[in-house]
Amino acid sequence: MPHITNIEFRRRKPQRFIVHFDDDHVHTFSPETALKHGFVLEKEFSEQEFFEIIKEDSIRRAKDQALRYLEYRPHSKKELTLKLLRKSFRKEIIETALSDLENVDLVKDEEFAHLFIQNELVLRPGSKKMLRSKLIQRGVAAEIFEPILDEFYEQQDEGEIARGIANKFLKTQRGVKPEKQREKLIRHLQSKGFDWDVIDWVVRENNS
Repeated sequence: MPHITNIEFRRRKPQRFIVHFDDDHVHTFSPETALKHGFVLEKEFSEQEFFEIIKEDSIRRAKDQALRYLEYRPHSKKELTLKLLRKSFRKEIIETALSDLENVDLVKDEEFAHLFIQNELVLRPGSKKMLRSKLIQRGVAAEIFEPILDEFYEQQDEGEIARGIANKFLKTQRGVKPEKQREKLIRHLQSKGFDWDVIDWVVRENNS
């Protein structure tokens, strides 16, 4: 049965206890885990106890890491999963950690989708089709984002969004020959995911 032979405290964030065991293994634990399980020199654990402590601390660390990502910007559950996998957390640890955060509404794809659509329409406006593709890439389920997407695009006409993009783009094309300008505008609107009927209407509006 493993028992503790030495304990060190790492003060830099994230703070950790570095715990040495008699089998020459060294593990790091959060202060919360160390306090909860009363880590002291020579304390002994059964193999099952030790396994459960390692698992519990891994879940805690995965949650802490996810919360640090969320402090920076909203994330979908899939985005958090991929980032935590890159941090070498095991899949079952990630699933438990994110489930715990979902239960207290700290990870919520519905809220993420709403904020994502809102920000994209302000910062990187485009078609409904393009936003749908971006949300799918971020792992948000269609049944979650489709009603939100419909709500936003009921309030903003897609043709008007395309016209706004076109007007902004054309300001950068002064001095370009009209035919070349038209070709570049069509390609630009296509890159934003607009269907041809919307593009054709915008081009006609700008030529009238």
